[in-house]
Parts: sequence; structure tokens; C-alpha cells
Amino acid sequence: MRRSLIYQMLPVYLFAILLVVGLLTIASTRVITSTFYAEKEIELRTTTRLISNALDLPSVFTAAGENELNDTRAALTHLVADVPLRISVISPSGDVLADTHISPLLAENHATRPEVVEALTEGVGTHTRVSSSTSANSLYLALAVFDDNQEPIGIVRSAASVAGIDRRIREAFTAILFAGLLIIAGTTLPTFVVIKRIYSPLVRIQEAADRYARGDLNYRIELRAPEEIQSIAGTLNSMAAQLADTISGITAQRNELEVILSSMVEGVIVVDENRRISSMNRAAGVLFRVNHDTVIGKSVIEALRNVEIDELVARAVEQGGAQEAGFVIYDSPLTHVQVHATTLNYEGSAGVLLVLNDISKMKQLENIRRDFIANVSHELRTPITSILGFVETLRDGALQEPAAAERFIEIIHGQSVRLNLIIEDLLSLSRLESLNSEIPTEMYRLDQIVNKAIQACEHEAGRKEIYIQHSHHGMPTARVNPALLEQALVNLINNAVKYSPRVSEVEVTTRVSNSLLQIDVTDHGEGIPRKDIERVFERFYRVDRARSRNIGGTGLGLAIVKHIAMAHGGEVTVMSTEGQGSTFTLRIPQVQSLS
Repeated sequence: MRRSLIYQMLPVYLFAILLVVGLLTIASTRVITSTFYAEKEIELRTTTRLISNALDLPSVFTAAGENELNDTRAALTHLVADVPLRISVISPSGDVLADTHISPLLAENHATRPEVVEALTEGVGTHTRVSSSTSANSLYLALAVFDDNQEPIGIVRSAASVAGIDRRIREAFTAILFAGLLIIAGTTLPTFVVIKRIYSPLVRIQEAADRYARGDLNYRIELRAPEEIQSIAGTLNSMAAQLADTISGITAQRNELEVILSSMVEGVIVVDENRRISSMNRAAGVLFRVNHDTVIGKSVIEALRNVEIDELVARAVEQGGAQEAGFVIYDSPLTHVQVHATTLNYEGSAGVLLVLNDISKMKQLENIRRDFIANVSHELRTPITSILGFVETLRDGALQEPAAAERFIEIIHGQSVRLNLIIEDLLSLSRLESLNSEIPTEMYRLDQIVNKAIQACEHEAGRKEIYIQHSHHGMPTARVNPALLEQALVNLINNAVKYSPRVSEVEVTTRVSNSLLQIDVTDHGEGIPRKDIERVFERFYRVDRARSRNIGGTGLGLAIVKHIAMAHGGEVTVMSTEGQGSTFTLRIPQVQSLS
């Protein structure tokens, strides 16, 4: 979701100010805290050292008698009577020898106190914590007392409450934070005003751009803004004026083209009296494999490389009226074109309008129909001729020779079966083509359909020692017509077995997803030449007619597979490499039920 300029800039500014104020507050508080605590530590260190010197603690620790300790306790109490400090005299083992606040007999061992441990190792130790006797946050400072050999013989420790320091730090923090909030509050409004002064002209420019996009090129931007934004507004105004002039200049040409092309779906070319192309639609460019925008202004022969079109234009210019011709574009694929030429007279100029129709499919259908008739005649003539020939032979006396008669009858039976298969396949194709509505389908297990198809082909596969392998991926069921799909699979597997070498494999792979059923039948035979791939699904089309007829079959199996796929709303394709084999792929879309 896009946000306006204000909502992008203002939060960033507020975050930056807040970050600066926060960092300044934290830094100032840390400096104040460290300063106050440092001053308090210096005060405690000075006081502790003075008390240590006043009590002459080295001699006290050296004597360590009960009388000396009592004197020390009395002197200590007298020294700090008016000072808000707690003073403790501690032995190196941590025993409290004297304390201003509690009796030494009640005091815990202080050997593990952090300041005591640090004083024994460093000479001076400090630590801040809540006092167990006063329940207040206190700063502890311990000084080690050394003998002549610089060995610690005792420790004197002082402690002072830092509650006042903490209170002053909180007061300073509050004051700094309040000042920061005042800074944020005081700068937000001016910043908003500055951003608004930039944002408002940009909104006006955006509104103008939207109006230009809708075709309102007469609108002009008028605003007061910074120099850079004012320059953008002026540029947009100039652009709108230029666009208005350009559009009005091409309106006449656009109207002319709309009159010619408004009802045309065929290829259209407009040629001027000098036989140069003045207009061409996309369909014509596709027909001639050229870019319809780049040929404008070129001659017909230069742009289209077609002599028949150039001659037709010349004839139309010279004779006038309507002309008609047909020609072939020799490219891949071959394209048959029917062209109608009509002379034009507009705005004092003459020209020729060419309307081109791609009739390649019509030609292809005519060729298929012609080939189909020839193939049907040929395929039917062969078994009929064979049957008639052997019947004549039997009538001429072969019936009197039992061995020959039996052989001839077997041949006649085989040819009759072949003739019957051709007729049955033709009827199957006719039935598939006559389906005007959707075929009945149901959710059916694919493994059952595939297994039935494999069983139907196992005899021929076993004769050639071919192993038919099936693998499945995805859901177990698919929405199909089981009988038709089984027929298609039998044709594909039989085809793969026939054209596979001995002792090889045929793989049948099924994949089912929510939207598609895909079945691949792969063999490792001789493959199909590239020139024949596009025609293998035509009726009676054979890649190698002599070999195909020896292998057997009616030549209609793949055509039946194609029509079964179309009846399911799908398609069948083939990928093949000569010498490596072929893969026929049947794809059937799966329509999900709404239940």
C-alpha cells in the first residue's frame, strides 16, 4: 500500500528527533551519575583514610589484643559521632573487629564482600548495593592496611547512603527528558508546515498528471512552490501542449485507418499510388513474417519480397476496380493466401487496399480429405482384391485340393478380419466426431484402466519379449470416460509394442494433479522423422508404409487417440528422436466438482 509524502517523511523526522533526545538523555544521565558517584567515592576514600590514620590501625592490628580493640571501638564511635557514615574495621579473615552501627559479635563474616575481596588484592575496593542493615542503596569503600612488608593486616571500610544521589539523578533525568519532549513538541509543527509546503504542490502535479492520462490535455498547472517543483510543473505544462498538438495532427490519419480497419479481422495493407506501403495491420505482418511498424514507407517488393503482390498492386493501379489472386508464402510453415485488391481515392490521393485471407487450413483440409479418400480406397482395395483373387482361385478348382483350399480360406479370413477392423475403426472415428455434447465422465481409478490396457497388449508384447512398465504419481483417481480412455491407451501401447525392438521396455507413466491428468507412453524404437511428426495423427498416415503394413494395423489408431483426447477436452502430442524412440503424451484437464 502506497503512503503519501507526509506519512513517509514526518515519522522519519519524529523518530530521528526522538532518537537524538533519547541518546542525549541517556548520555547526560550517565555523565551525571558517574560524576556524583565519583565525587562520593573520593569523599569516602578521604574520610576512610583520615579515620585509619587517626586510629593508628597498623598498631591496632599488630597488637590484636582485647584492650586495644575496645579502645579502637570507643575511638571509632567518638570520631564518627557527627558523621553519617558507617565505619567497619575488618580482619584479613573477614571478621568484623569494630563497627559503628552493629555489635561485632552480631556481624556476619565479610570475607566474601566484593569490596573486601578487591581491597585485599588491589588495596582499595568499592561496591554499590542495598545495605542489609539500613535497607538503603549504599556505596561501600574498603582500604587495606599494610604492615612494613606490604602485607595486608586488616581492612577499614566505610559506607554511605547514595539515596540522595539517586534522587538528584532522577530529578536531572526528568528535567532533561521534559526538555527533550518540549523540543519535539516545538519542532513538530514547523516541520509539518515545511513538509506540507512541499507536499501540496506535488499533489497538484499528481492530479494534473492523472487528468493528462485521462486525455484532458488542455488543463494547466498553476501553483506557488519551490523552484525545483515549479520547474517540474512548467515541464508538464509544455509536455501537455506538445501532446495536444501531436494528437490533433494524427487524428485525421487515425480516423482514416479506423474507417478501413474497423470491421477487418483479415490482413490489411494500404499501398499508395507509388506502390509504397502507407499502412499495414498486425495480421498482415504476421502473414509475411515482418514487423508491421517498420515497413511503412517501403515499396511492396522491398517490404514483402513477393512478386505476385507487387504485380497485383500494379494491375490494380493501372486497371482500377477489384482484383483477386492467390499465392503461396514459401516459409515454414507453408502459407496459402487469397488476396483481394481494391483501388482507393481519398483526400486527392490514390491507393490500393489489399485484404488478405490465410486459407492454409482450408487447403490443408482439402489435402486431408483428398488423402483420406485415396487412403481409404487403397486400404480397402488391398483386402478386397486379395479376397476376390483367392475366391476366384477356389472357384477355378482349388476347392478340390484340401491343403491349398484351407490355406486360401485362412488368407481370406485374415483379410476379412483386416477389412472388418478398418470398418470398425472408421465407425469409431465417426462416432467420436459426431459427439455434439460432453461425453459422460466419472471419477475412476487409473491403475484399473492402465492394467486393463496392458493386459490387452500383453500377448503381442510377450511374443517380442517386451516388458510393459507402469508408474503412477499423484492422486489415484481422475475424472475420465473409462472405456474411451482404455481404448486410447490400448492404441498407444499397441503402437509402442509394434515399433519397439525385441527384448526392450515400454513405459507407461501417469500423473494426476488437481487440474491435469497426463499419461506418457514411451518406447525405445526407431523413432519418427521430424517431417512426419505433425501428420502422425492423420487417418491412414504411415511413416513407413511398407513396414507399417507388414507390422499390421489399420492406420487409424492414433487418429482415434486424438479424437478421444479432444472428446475429453484435452490433447495428444508426440516427442520423438530418430533411433532413440518416441513418447506420446495424453493430457486431459480435470474439472473439480463443487461438492
